[in-house]
Amino acid sequence: MTLTSPFLRTSRLALAALLPVATGTSALASDTLTFAVRGSIRPSCGLAADRVRIDLGAVTAAELAGGTSPWRGAAFTGTDCVGVTRATVTLTATPFGPDPRYLAATGTGGGVAIELRTADGAPLPPDGVTSAGFHWPAGNPVLGFQARYVRVGALRPGGAGASAQIHIRWE
Repeated sequence: MTLTSPFLRTSRLALAALLPVATGTSALASDTLTFAVRGSIRPSCGLAADRVRIDLGAVTAAELAGGTSPWRGAAFTGTDCVGVTRATVTLTATPFGPDPRYLAATGTGGGVAIELRTADGAPLPPDGVTSAGFHWPAGNPVLGFQARYVRVGALRPGGAGASAQIHIRWE
C-alpha cells in the first residue's frame, strides 16, 4: 500500500513551476531601463607648498619710529590648476586684542603687532570672515601676501612672529 501525500504533490508542483525561472530557460518578456547620470567637474588647484614664511627681518627700533616696518612679501603658487581663474582667501589667526585688524605677535619681543595684506594691497584681518580675491586669466596662480610690524606700544627687543591659516576657495 502506497500513501500519497497532497503536501508532497503540491511541493513538487511548486518546485517544478519555479525551475524555469531559476535556470533562466524561460524568457517571456524584456524590459528596458533608462537612467541618468549626473555630476559636474569642479575647478581644482593644488599648492606647490603648504607653508609660506614671510621674513620680516631684524627691524630696529628706529625703523619703527614712524609706526611701521617696511612691507615684506611671499607667495603661494598654484599647481595643476584646471578651470581655475579666481581664488578667494580668508585668514584665521589670533588677533591683537586692542585692534583686531592685526595679528597678535608672540615671542620675547614686544610693542608690535603684525599687519597682513595681499600683494595688491587688500587688507586681510585675522577674523576668518573678511575675504580677499585673486584673479588671473590663465595658467597657474601666484597668491601674493605682504606683512609688516605695526608699533602698538613700548618696544621690547626679541623675536616677534605669528602663525595664521589661509583658507583658499578656488573658482
